[in-house]
Amino acid sequence: MTNRGPVTKSEPSRWWILGLVHFCVLAFALTLQMIPPVLRPLTTELGLSHTQAGALMGLFTLPGIFLALPGGYLADVMGPRRVGLFALAIMTAGTYLMIPLDPFFLYGGRIVSGIGAGILVVVAPQIISQRFLGRDLGLAMGIFNTAVPMGTIVSFNLLGRAGDAYGIWPVITLTGGVSLVALVSFYLTFADPPPVVGKELSHRMFDLRGLGGSLWLIAVIWTMFNISILSFFTFGIDYFRSCGFSPGFAGLLSSMPMIISIPLVPVVGGVMDRLGLRSSPLVSGCLLSAASLAAVGLMPRLALLWTLILGVGVALVPPAVFTIAGESVPPPRIGAGFGILTTLFNLGLFIGIPAVGASRDYAASYGPSFAIMAGILVATAAISGFAFNRYRYDIKGNVS
Repeated sequence: MTNRGPVTKSEPSRWWILGLVHFCVLAFALTLQMIPPVLRPLTTELGLSHTQAGALMGLFTLPGIFLALPGGYLADVMGPRRVGLFALAIMTAGTYLMIPLDPFFLYGGRIVSGIGAGILVVVAPQIISQRFLGRDLGLAMGIFNTAVPMGTIVSFNLLGRAGDAYGIWPVITLTGGVSLVALVSFYLTFADPPPVVGKELSHRMFDLRGLGGSLWLIAVIWTMFNISILSFFTFGIDYFRSCGFSPGFAGLLSSMPMIISIPLVPVVGGVMDRLGLRSSPLVSGCLLSAASLAAVGLMPRLALLWTLILGVGVALVPPAVFTIAGESVPPPRIGAGFGILTTLFNLGLFIGIPAVGASRDYAASYGPSFAIMAGILVATAAISGFAFNRYRYDIKGNVS
């Protein structure tokens, strides 16, 4: 762990650092979500199947399965600056590698950029936890978790229009440019003191014991939640266009949950801090999201209403997940804790999103896909309610 001590006058405030990390994660979100806006050109112009297009999303998460945990350990030992710079550089390079649009470069570029992304999403919450633990952590995590919704909105609307007007490679170039700006900004402005690793931490760096039962539980919950939600964001534009909606309105509908969640997520985080809530937002958010996705698949004519409700459900879950994770792990091992969270998250998406795409290919419709998404969320709510009630999760993140 990097022992920063109190913030000095020469060091940027923790809120400024939160803004920098927010922009870096925004770049990650654009990189993750660059495939859905160009899904139709990928399938019509390049001839990819929906399963193969889903694999472009899954391959992005593949490196994180193996690298998130080592990346978290390294961030604990070396400090987040060097590890964060490496992650941003690799994510940027991998995005630009896709420009030739040959399948080899498309898949290879997604794997390379996924290496950086898998490490970045461990370093980012670690930085926030180190600075806000015990002081406004729920609010900070709520603000932090608006970055992915904002990136998704920009991707589904701006990048979607750019893809329709100019093709696939300008979308790749623009996305890589945002990552490059994040890299330069992080390099020029973020600093941390030399890492300090005590004897107790050194010999436990690769020991998965002692991270807390609630961490493993919340990692499973976060994985299942995202399999469903990111499957919706991956295939939502294509689904709504197949229902007869215009490309612009299809992009708006697909990004509507993120539009709604952006102002709500910080509010949820602040309320959690004030009232001491942790597990109850998980159950409520998963059930509300499940009902919304089922309704989208059954009654697409009312899709605007269902996606609005979905946005409320989506807003409830991330602040609870990241706050519980940050509170559950001993402070010297926060990086390792978020490494576990990210590893299971990436493993779930690598398997789950292509599986949802395969169900669409097999059935030649999206009906079974939306049923699968809703079913996973119902199971997630059941696990959240039963497990946290059984183990009596308290505000300090302890499982007794």
